[in-house]
Amino acid sequence: MPISDERFDLLLFHREIETSIACLQSGVAGIIVDLESGNKRQRQLGYDTEINSHSIADLTALRRRTDGALLCRLSQPDPDDQELAAVIGAGVNEVIVPMLTSADQAERLLSRIDGACKVTLMIETCGAVADSKKITALPVNRIYVGLNDLRIERGTSTIFAPMADGLLDRLRNSCDDVSFGFGGLTLPGKGAPLPGSHLYAEMARLGCGFTFLRRSFYRDVEKLDLGQALASIQSEILRYRNRSGAKVELDFAETARVVQALSEFRHAI
Repeated sequence: MPISDERFDLLLFHREIETSIACLQSGVAGIIVDLESGNKRQRQLGYDTEINSHSIADLTALRRRTDGALLCRLSQPDPDDQELAAVIGAGVNEVIVPMLTSADQAERLLSRIDGACKVTLMIETCGAVADSKKITALPVNRIYVGLNDLRIERGTSTIFAPMADGLLDRLRNSCDDVSFGFGGLTLPGKGAPLPGSHLYAEMARLGCGFTFLRRSFYRDVEKLDLGQALASIQSEILRYRNRSGAKVELDFAETARVVQALSEFRHAI
């Protein structure tokens, strides 16, 4: 499953031009402009999640200033023609498709895009999980598992449940020739309520090729050299990729134990 020397891309949701350019120059693999806000705000009401307020104008402004990789999360899995044309016309390298419910839905969008840019498909609904074998077989660049919306749809007490109940393994095993990712990272030694070490360990065990940088990343790097901070994340991923088989098994057992304890604690309150 894992390829130990596979490139590991760190992707960042951002819209401010100078900071985005600095991040790209320091090692961020791509900047994501996020159009998924209206539906998400209502769907995730009452949950502590990241909801951005970006626009196509932000994407256009960024493209004028950089030839670096720009991604755009669409507003929905079936965006209207105007949105799709504007995003592609702005020079996006890749679109991220949220809240898919079936492979047929994804195929329709791929047909509309018709190779104009790369595509990342998000698996974050029960429908997408049920149709995941077909979804992961589609000709796309990446598959990302969205833990926040899966928690809401599945009714679990913690977003980290797929790390312990086998769901991530099942989804990863169906991805042969596509980069796989889930969750998000910040600096080594950081992260709550689940310590980031468990996320690093699981991303390495599952052979992930990318992830998003978490909201807390901004706070954690505020007084640090950005390039060194990003390099520390890459070094930590490499360290976990180079574990022995026995160590991988031990770490996974500990992650499952911690996630289960967190789930029981959240369920009790």
